[in-house]
Amino acid sequence: MISKYSLLYVLLIIITSSFKTNRDCEYVGSNIEYITSQTKKALAETELNKTKYQIYKAINAIEKTRTKLNDCGCSYASKNLFDGLDNLILATKTSSVSGAKVLINRALKNTYLSLESLKEHHTHQSKYQADVLTLNVKNAKKDEFVSKETRERELRQAIDTSLETFEKALEDVIVTVNCEEARNFIIEIRNKCDLALLNDKLSEGKKYYNLRTKVIATNALKKLDDCK
Repeated sequence: MISKYSLLYVLLIIITSSFKTNRDCEYVGSNIEYITSQTKKALAETELNKTKYQIYKAINAIEKTRTKLNDCGCSYASKNLFDGLDNLILATKTSSVSGAKVLINRALKNTYLSLESLKEHHTHQSKYQADVLTLNVKNAKKDEFVSKETRERELRQAIDTSLETFEKALEDVIVTVNCEEARNFIIEIRNKCDLALLNDKLSEGKKYYNLRTKVIATNALKKLDDCK
């Protein structure tokens, strides 16, 4: 017969894994956004060599996302993204820009579908987490889990607090700096975050820091939509 402490241990593993999976999926989503941007750049090029250069950057980003995709566990997102990878690889073997763009467009559609699948997976995962938490409250003590989650939450709160100054600084840049210069500066910040999030060896704290910085930079760019 399973003791209540054994049951608690099992529940703690399930719950902790589900929250880790949720964060893994967030990082995958960020990577797919970067992959999409590189694919769009390939589509915008008019010279074959430059087109293929951008394609290889997208391919490299997909390869670096493999581990995170496995940790996330969204099979539909994986399938669509790797279908896109196949199309991009085929595009590198074409001898004309027009031929490459047919395949790049297919790959772009694949990345969009992958992102949509990920959003649906995130919704289902959140519901599952809520159900498991309810079950845990009803059936067992959760001191150990709360302790770990508290530490992680405090770390995220500390990072959020540290980024408040950065967010205000970006607002000052938008107001005081030339529009085009401000946009280029913020895009550079966002691109650095994209590249950092492709690093599988990044700690959870650094992953969250780069993810939040990217969100802040993206929101700041929206304020420059009318920039000419």
